Amino acid sequence: MRDILFIIYLSLSPILAGSVSAASDLDSLERIVASLPAASKLEKLDELASDKGTGLDYKYYADRLLEEAERQKNDTYKGNALFQIVRYYYSRNIDSMYLFMRKAEPIFLNDKRYDDLFRMKAWYIYALSNNGETDSVISAVESLKALSAKLDFPAGIDMANQALADFYFTTGLIKEGIALYEDVLRAMEERDAPLAKRFTIVRHLLNKDINETKRLFYLEKLEGYIADCEEKGIEMLDVDNPLYYVKYLYHRSYALLGIDKKDLSMTSKHLAQAEKLVKDNNIRNEDYTIANIRLFYYQIAKDYDRGTTLADDLIDYCLKRGRVVGALVIMKNKASLCYDVGRGMEAAKTYCEYIAMKDSVTNAKFYKDLADLRTRHDIDKLELANKKMELEAAHSRTKLLVMGGGLSLLLLLCCFLGYISYSRHKYGLQLEKARDKAEEADRLKSAFLANMNHEIRTPLNAIVGFSQVLVDEEDKETRQEFADIIQNNNELLQRLIGDVLDLSKIESNTISFIYREQDIPSLMKEIYNVILLRMPDGVELVLDDCEELKMETDRNRLTQILTNLLTNAIKHTRKGFIRFGYRKVDSSVEFFVQDSGEGIPEDKIKMIFSRFVQLDDWSKGVGLGLAICRGLVEQMKGKIWVTSRLGEGSVFYVALPLIHDNTHKTG
Repeated sequence: MRDILFIIYLSLSPILAGSVSAASDLDSLERIVASLPAASKLEKLDELASDKGTGLDYKYYADRLLEEAERQKNDTYKGNALFQIVRYYYSRNIDSMYLFMRKAEPIFLNDKRYDDLFRMKAWYIYALSNNGETDSVISAVESLKALSAKLDFPAGIDMANQALADFYFTTGLIKEGIALYEDVLRAMEERDAPLAKRFTIVRHLLNKDINETKRLFYLEKLEGYIADCEEKGIEMLDVDNPLYYVKYLYHRSYALLGIDKKDLSMTSKHLAQAEKLVKDNNIRNEDYTIANIRLFYYQIAKDYDRGTTLADDLIDYCLKRGRVVGALVIMKNKASLCYDVGRGMEAAKTYCEYIAMKDSVTNAKFYKDLADLRTRHDIDKLELANKKMELEAAHSRTKLLVMGGGLSLLLLLCCFLGYISYSRHKYGLQLEKARDKAEEADRLKSAFLANMNHEIRTPLNAIVGFSQVLVDEEDKETRQEFADIIQNNNELLQRLIGDVLDLSKIESNTISFIYREQDIPSLMKEIYNVILLRMPDGVELVLDDCEELKMETDRNRLTQILTNLLTNAIKHTRKGFIRFGYRKVDSSVEFFVQDSGEGIPEDKIKMIFSRFVQLDDWSKGVGLGLAICRGLVEQMKGKIWVTSRLGEGSVFYVALPLIHDNTHKTG
């Protein structure tokens, strides 16, 4: 059932046009818009920005609408433009989304456009969830519920709960997510909410992995909605949900239930109805979904000829459109079909093709990330070379000045002799320093790349190797053991790539921060509970007594900094203790992480925060953690330093402002 639902998910993913198909069409529309009177111009731009079946780039027209609405001082159309811009940034840039949402909020509140306001805020919660910002999701949901109660807008609570339910699904809390969706539906029915909104909830529930009893229950509800609409002559539940689409979903869901039950009669009956609705109403993107269900039908019917022909067509369809994940799912189902009909060799061949394609996708991503890293290395090297050339040029100019004076300026030359000697010495030192820096950077980066190659290949080889043997392993316990190994190595690989990407964002100054007032004692206790699970035997983790303290900071970034420092302490402490805490110092908060570990050689202390540095005698890993800490702290307008004695341990300090400076970069 999960495979079926995954296919549906892929097919429902929006396929957005990135540009206008014909330049002449765009020019024609521009001329039409320019010739319209002011009020009509706003109306036309609003229509184009709403993407009502035109196939045009709605973001372009939303920007145009915003500009025109601000010029005409029309808040209604300004709100419409901002709504579409927020919609555009939903899956692209959460910081831009937040910025435009804040601009739209006062307009929607003033005009009592609560439905648009809450939809927009619910999108933001979805975006936070997709970014893995757990704390921010919970806070945003609670805030949305509070606003709903304040405005006496019960539909807002429904939207908040839907967003929270989807967050549950992304974090693996499937039962909790389904239960919350069901609560939302009951609340909607109690206050007789519009059918379109109830249909949306039922559609979500039917797309989840619910049991047969619940699936039949919600299909009966859907049947009731259809009968109600037909009785009242309703053809459109709302602009996005025509009645024919509701009927299509009803028959599609029954066809999937038939697949799950291996009921050929049920599947055939409802699949034919769904196919007819797609064809008669030209429902976009659903022909692919129906074709996949048809493939499942051929599989349970053991119809090898038609099944493999359809599978090959679908694989070709996916590959031509760059939908590699979809092609992999279909290829796997084709292998299952071949196996079910007794064509073992063909099944094995197909599965080998599946493994090869899956490996190529994994390797392509790895080499892309590595290439990006190498590019940054080369850029840095060029920058150092340019600096060296500038210094050499300066030196040459100084030399020419000496030679061009002539005998007539001998006396003056003597006066400048000391200065020139000093300048030459200074430039020589700069040249030597630049050369040494370039050589050291090249050495460190080469070492880093070699080490990174090893660090990445180790989990990657484990993933690929155990995936291959997992196919042939029949023992359930052994398969679970292999799956756990694959999962652990996958998490390790993700952390490695994540560190590299974080460092890249820091160096390019593109990393974002979300500053809010935080309760520091509760944050420290959360970090303590997480780190406690990683502590080795013989080492005690101590959290100092936490005084009550509130500060404006980015919760996730502060957690990342302290977690990195604590993880670093764990690596270098075999016995004794690791202690951490904080204290308020004037207008700053000073955090510390102390360990009784190996300590740091005195000659190495100054370089431990440098990127790519790996101190062979005492350090492990790829040398990014402390560099990331320094980069984050500096961008948060703070300071980081360390004191250490070899053989006795180290203390890392982080000082951050108590109150965030509004001129600083914010999410």
